[in-house]
Amino acid sequence: MKKETKKQLLIGAALVLELLLLLLYLNGRIDKLLDSDMSSEMVLGQLLAQNNELMTTKFYYSTEMRVLSIQLVFALCFKLFRDWHVIRMVVMVCLWVILIVAYYFLCRAMECRKYFLLTALLLFAPVSSCYFEFMLVAACYIPYVAIAFAALALNEVYFKAQTDRKKFWLVVSVLLALVAGLGGPREIIALYAPLGLAAAAELVRERNNETKRQQFIYAAFVGASALIGYALNMLVLARIYTFSTWGSLGFMLADGARIKEIFYSFLTLYGAAKEIAGSTFLFVLSAAWIVLTIGCIVYAYTHKVSEGYRRLAGFVSAGYVVYILLYLLTDMPFNERYGLLNTVLSVPLFAVALKEVRVKEHVKKAVTAVFLAAVAAGCVLLLVRMDGVDETLGKRVIADKMVAEGYENGYATFWNGNVMTELSGGKIQMWVWRDATLDQHGPDVDEIYPWLQLTSHDTERPTGKVFVLFSREEFGNNPWKQNLQPEDVIYESEEYVVMGYPDYETMKATLEKDL
Repeated sequence: MKKETKKQLLIGAALVLELLLLLLYLNGRIDKLLDSDMSSEMVLGQLLAQNNELMTTKFYYSTEMRVLSIQLVFALCFKLFRDWHVIRMVVMVCLWVILIVAYYFLCRAMECRKYFLLTALLLFAPVSSCYFEFMLVAACYIPYVAIAFAALALNEVYFKAQTDRKKFWLVVSVLLALVAGLGGPREIIALYAPLGLAAAAELVRERNNETKRQQFIYAAFVGASALIGYALNMLVLARIYTFSTWGSLGFMLADGARIKEIFYSFLTLYGAAKEIAGSTFLFVLSAAWIVLTIGCIVYAYTHKVSEGYRRLAGFVSAGYVVYILLYLLTDMPFNERYGLLNTVLSVPLFAVALKEVRVKEHVKKAVTAVFLAAVAAGCVLLLVRMDGVDETLGKRVIADKMVAEGYENGYATFWNGNVMTELSGGKIQMWVWRDATLDQHGPDVDEIYPWLQLTSHDTERPTGKVFVLFSREEFGNNPWKQNLQPEDVIYESEEYVVMGYPDYETMKATLEKDL
């Protein structure tokens, strides 16, 4: 067996071991990490499976129309399995596989397959709490990242293809951009705008370079296709399906606090955290991620490298420029997780750099080994910290009690709603009210929150026994407070109070009495 083959097998075994350990860890802890956002995807997936649909008019989506997203995998798994925990874990594994395949496609297109397995270790490393939650646990960002990997790979395949094959790859790229745009503006902002900006910058630098001109034309085609997809999203899909379209962004120059928040998020996305065990080490590790990423970009612009490396470095740079300008110059609400794609793109950048950066081999190996060891240590710290987190203990107790007592329907505000459905294994259906932190609910119990729940809840009423779940804070601040009678309390704890009623009519009449 060749030395290189043996090394790749060892790295592949390390990747499999990493995935298995992560899977075992999450299998034992996933119920403690759930929230209603995550559970809403399962509720939607079950609905799609029941109706044999890819998209549905029977669900209130959130701020985006789910086109290529995780609910399709959930829908497929609901066709194959019944146990909600099993479905959650199988979907997680399926999404991990999709990410691996998309990343392999990119590494192959970038001609750095030698470093595919090594750098894939970083893709599944829980480097920060945000990455852990949205990429590895909920896995809801994997489709966005996979689409980005596929788009960048197609970009390379197009430029390296024979002339008679270029049209085919252009058509594939255009179709992917169209579908990505159908889902909303996210991929346009995070993927296709940086792709166009990077191509334009290259063309400005070398106006007479035919390759740069072709690169810009390609970016213009796929960008236009993504915009057409978004136009169809706004003009067609928004009239058929129920989701909240993005409001128009207004100009707003960021103040000092917002600027600090933006740039500090770059550190926290790589794992930096205050006032925890190992915080100094984690800050240093986060800084190392950033320094290495910047170093890989600078190297691409100061040394002779392949066109693919240069394009990737330009894209990553443009991605950060678009991201920073979006928050510096508009009133777009800041959310750290929106920077996850920029974070993930360091991984393929490292893979290409390992192939092309010309330094002594022993130096490259030493830096790689030290960095991977430091990342592994940071991941252990995070997992140990997460081991003490239990977000759903009180809700699990309530779900078990409600199921045991024969309740199949309940009412709660959003963050106490759909998560109860998943924690009960789908045995409880929840009617969701608006959270008082957003807008105080009115006295009408039938006024549901048009967000991540079945549209039928607008008109259909639960049958059989009904419970109402309040947090302690909600119990003392709700429009029905005067009608909440002690004799109707069927469970209470330091966190929650649950009211029970023999049927919907009694619940409605009791809560709305004299209001």
